[in-house]
Amino acid sequence: MESQPHVLVVDDDLDMLTVARAALEAAGYRVSVTSSGHEGIELLRHERPDAILFDFWMPEMRGDEFVAEVWRVCPSPPPLVACSADPDFMDWDARSSGVRHALSKPFDLASLVGTVAKALEGSTAPPPSRPSEPVYAAGKR
Repeated sequence: MESQPHVLVVDDDLDMLTVARAALEAAGYRVSVTSSGHEGIELLRHERPDAILFDFWMPEMRGDEFVAEVWRVCPSPPPLVACSADPDFMDWDARSSGVRHALSKPFDLASLVGTVAKALEGSTAPPPSRPSEPVYAAGKR
């Protein structure tokens, strides 16, 4: 039996954590959630997820700071997926920092699952589901 791919979701918006966890678990992923970049880094010190989905605009640690810390803790980090409602958030040098995928808020659940699956391409990730749930728009940061 293959193990489920593990996705770490880091976002200060509790609604986003709830929605992301439900959608990704329904698609067959094992999901850990944390509400701050510092908590995400601490989790990464003890366990390596297969992918990390993170909010770019968190209060105590911006996405670029989070990515820098991920690289310090894990010199060969898992795929990183940045998420934000700011359409210009990927203007920072994300590609050179290892971020290859982005998700703009608001998003539909199929886009969330599909983006994570694309980030995990080539691994044991299950194919994305096509949920018909409403668009996630709360928080919009």
